[in-house]
Order: sequence, then structure tokens, then C-alpha cells
Amino acid sequence: MTHEKDPHTSESPSASPGRTSGRAPVPQTPAEWRELLRREELPPEITELRGRKRRKAKRRWHSARRDERTEWIREERKKTPTPAVVPVIALLVAAAVAGAAWLWPHDGGDGAKPKASPSVVAPEEPASTSPTPAASAPAVADKPEAVAKAFVTAYTARRPVQDGSHKAAVERAAPYASAPLVQNLKAHDDRDFNELVAAQATEAKPTKVDIGQPSAKDRPAPDTSVRVYLQADVELTVTATEPYSYTRHLTIEVARADAASHWMVTRVLGLKE
Repeated sequence: MTHEKDPHTSESPSASPGRTSGRAPVPQTPAEWRELLRREELPPEITELRGRKRRKAKRRWHSARRDERTEWIREERKKTPTPAVVPVIALLVAAAVAGAAWLWPHDGGDGAKPKASPSVVAPEEPASTSPTPAASAPAVADKPEAVAKAFVTAYTARRPVQDGSHKAAVERAAPYASAPLVQNLKAHDDRDFNELVAAQATEAKPTKVDIGQPSAKDRPAPDTSVRVYLQADVELTVTATEPYSYTRHLTIEVARADAASHWMVTRVLGLKE
């Protein structure tokens, strides 16, 4: 009866060249290796020694045996070539890890900045042909006359078809007005806007805005360092089936909280044709 060669067995590293030895399983774990070393018998010449000499000789012998086993394991590994697929898989895994580390945002303790992610650029909107009141508000906020003119120009400009309500004009004038005034103007109906709708007008454009001092009978109180009254005379041109023009005279109150604050329109006191 013949026995097939066990692929998991090999020559023991302690077998001497030229001498036949029995086959034993090769240790597979560190614990098995330690057990094998513990059971390995010392050569007779070392067992005959005593004391310090025996301990030194034993250490040198174990060191030599470790070197011998290391060399034997190295030679055994050379006999079993690594499959080609293993390096390929290792390279793929390394590439995946490197790619994830590059893409994933992080903020390391060494001050490294995260990689910038691609930004989505929104399509550009067509530029508006009319100035934005909010953009010019800071430039005029230090002069009551400039604030009053900017407010009146924005408030009296009407586009019924485009706006749908007089509230759109109030919004355009809001950067120059106080919040209570904006709410009050939105809450009340607007006669000029209704007349433009009735005339099927598409636009009422202020063509001339003059800012001056109100008359004595139109001035509610004397001016102070934080409150002034101004008269706004506005000429408007209407684009409609039958174009026409009209004039409005507004008494404007412009105020500020203190000398360091910006001016804003706080009241529209009079509306005269």
C-alpha cells in the first residue's frame, strides 16, 4: 500500500543533510512554533555543561537555530512562486485607497487643507437694464436729499403689466425707507397704479425729480439734526395706448437714529397733483 505525499508536510528544519528523517507537520501558528522549540532537545555537548557556561552555550545554540530556521523558511518561500493575480489585486487595492484619500474631504491635524470639490456653475441670468436700489443705497444714505430722491424715483416708477401690483414699486424703494413705512405703503391701495391699469399703461417713468424745501404750511415741524422734511416734485411719462404725463408733489420725512446713523425715509406726508 502506497501513501500519497502530504502537500502540507516538509522536511523538518532540524534534519541534518544526508540523513533521512520522518516527516512531521510544519507548524502553522506562532504557538505551534514555540511548542516545537520548547520540545527541541539540546545537543549532548551543551547538556553536559553546568552553570553559566551552559546558559551561554544554550543561548548561542538557540540563536543559531533561529538563523537556520529563518534561512530555511526563506528558501521554502522561494520555491512557491506568488500567483500573478496577487500583485495585481494589491495594486488595485492600493489605487482605490489612494483615490479615496484624495477625493474624501478631510482636515488633518497638521493643517492640511481638504481637496477642493468641483463647483457647479449656475447659468448666468440676463443682466437687468434698471439699476438695483439696494446696490446704491449705501452711497446715498449719508445725505437726506439723496435718500429722498432715490426713494421717490424708485417708488413712482410703475410697470403694471410686469409688476402686477404697486407692492413691487414699494419693494424697489424699500432700501431707502424704514420698515414701518414699507409695511404701511404695502397695506394701502395706490391710486396712481390703479389709474395706470385703467389706462392699459405698460410703464410710468419719472423723467424729472426735484428735491427742495417744503413751504411753511406743508412743513409739519422744524428740521433737526436727526429729522428733516423735503419736497419732491416728480414729472412722469406714461407709456400706454394713448401716452400722457402727470406730476406728483410729495412731502417726505427723512430721519435717522443719531448723528452716526444713515438717513432713511420714514413718512410720506402729502400727495398732491
